[in-house]
Amino acid sequence: MAIKFGLTNTGYIAPTYAEWLDDVEDDFRSRFGDDIAITSNSNFGILARILAWRLTEISQQMEQVYYSGFYSTANDSALDRLGANIGVPRKVARPAHTDIKIQTDGEYLIQAGEQFETDDGIVFDLTQDVVTTQSTDGNWYGTGTLESEETGTMNNVEANTITVISNPDDNVVSVTNPKNVSDGQDDEDDESYRNRLIMENTAKPGPTENGIKSALSNLTGVREVSIVSNDTDKVDSYGNLPESIHIYLLGGNRQDIANTLIDCLPAGCVLNGSQAVNAIDMSGNEKTIKFDFATDKPIYVKVNIQTNDQWNADSGASQIKEQIAQAISNLNMGQKVFLTKMYPIVYNIDGVDEATISIGTSKSNLSSSDITVERFEAPSCDLQNIEVVVNGQ
Repeated sequence: MAIKFGLTNTGYIAPTYAEWLDDVEDDFRSRFGDDIAITSNSNFGILARILAWRLTEISQQMEQVYYSGFYSTANDSALDRLGANIGVPRKVARPAHTDIKIQTDGEYLIQAGEQFETDDGIVFDLTQDVVTTQSTDGNWYGTGTLESEETGTMNNVEANTITVISNPDDNVVSVTNPKNVSDGQDDEDDESYRNRLIMENTAKPGPTENGIKSALSNLTGVREVSIVSNDTDKVDSYGNLPESIHIYLLGGNRQDIANTLIDCLPAGCVLNGSQAVNAIDMSGNEKTIKFDFATDKPIYVKVNIQTNDQWNADSGASQIKEQIAQAISNLNMGQKVFLTKMYPIVYNIDGVDEATISIGTSKSNLSSSDITVERFEAPSCDLQNIEVVVNGQ
């Protein structure tokens, strides 16, 4: 056969079915004569097509095997094996954890397994018994740890949103979570995992900016890392000290972050941040590590649409809300919110003839302008932040 396939000096070549078929037919003619019948319903034609199809499948499989050896092109289990080679496993879905503050009517025992939830039904389980004690204000309080019943980032709710007792108890006056929940984690998709492996391969965890990002990105629950440097001899506009860095993270456990930073930060590094966590360095000395979690930047959207007969009145508006909310919430920390990228989402919904979209950082301040996001801000959009007006109603 004259056709070239497989690994060559210019890369891997996998011929198409049509190319294989031409090559097999040429081979048949050279062996059995130019006058043989080779149409699709002839014996030689049928054999040629069977061979061409099998050769196509084999060459495509060989191509996949070849490309599975590279970070940039491997997928699924092949990418997992590449990660295992350098000791960086794929992140798996994990439940979220947070503290719960419980006020009761007098001293009271709340047993492990008691469930609490948000107004929209995200359920958390109490992981250990809590006994309330009397505070200086005369009330009875106790603090325990909650674990989300399900895994995933959907459990990373804001502070003071876990306020419902699943099984009402007259002895419990109130419950709340004083801090944001941030360590719930989804299964890591191929693209995120691939980017992390490439970063690990090019910048090993260490004192460089990329090395710090690489080390922090490997932590459970950490979805993004941004580092803002102040290289001047003055306090910058964000209040960062001279010759310092300010590390912002989206997700992650406070103590894990501090333990990682103390191992990879350069000596004498000046840190900024409202999160101050003590960690032990390799010499056994305790130091305070400062950083911040990304600031949530809620985005509000209003969509006015004119529809045609293909519009589904039952689900159309919900589809628009869900897809816009997902698109905004999937943006990276510091990534600008472009108004024009909302229009393809809306027009892809069946039945939409015309659309006008406005966005903003509050429901009362919407416009047709893009929204600039600071490097330490994470854009987000809840379904209740989106209004869809159909045919002016």
